[in-house]
Amino acid sequence: MTNTFTRRGAIALAGAAIAVLAAPARAASVEDAVSFVGTVVTEIETLVKSGRPIDVQVTQFRKIFADRAASQQAARFVMGVAWRDMTEDQQSRLHDAFLDHVARVYVDLLGQYKGQTIEVTDGVDFGKKGILVRSVAHGPGVDDVAVEWLASDRGGSGLKLVDIIIEGLSMLQSQRQDFAARLERRGGDVDRLITDLSVG
Repeated sequence: MTNTFTRRGAIALAGAAIAVLAAPARAASVEDAVSFVGTVVTEIETLVKSGRPIDVQVTQFRKIFADRAASQQAARFVMGVAWRDMTEDQQSRLHDAFLDHVARVYVDLLGQYKGQTIEVTDGVDFGKKGILVRSVAHGPGVDDVAVEWLASDRGGSGLKLVDIIIEGLSMLQSQRQDFAARLERRGGDVDRLITDLSVG
């Protein structure tokens, strides 16, 4: 996979995601974030290597994402300005549909890296943006893949994943662009978008 983004560009994209979080002072250290990401990586690798049916993996990944990521804030971010015009019921249903969608997308993506292992290396403190934890995916016969995890506890509920950056590409930013295109194709109809996301 070719790295088409500079490290500075990747952090700028991820920094946009962190802006949706609340702003209490951060208490977590770089070491805390590295340990947290290590735990998440272990959970994901265990799931990918489990050999369980895809639908089971999707259900379990959904739970991991709901527990470990700032999913409410992520759903708000990917919807962009449309979020402000949505009712509370629509926001709730969109969040649920977003979890379903992300689980399917990531299980499919992780399937492409089956047989690889992820080595967490170190972390960098980016202040208000969070802590960027770096890792490398290794595998036989393939090039190493840089995977970075932006984590923050500024939401007030402990460390949460804010973004995953693969070879310089922000997954959250990609989802935001994808959701904007999906909503446009549906004429701005949020309910249609929610229904379509829920059924895949």
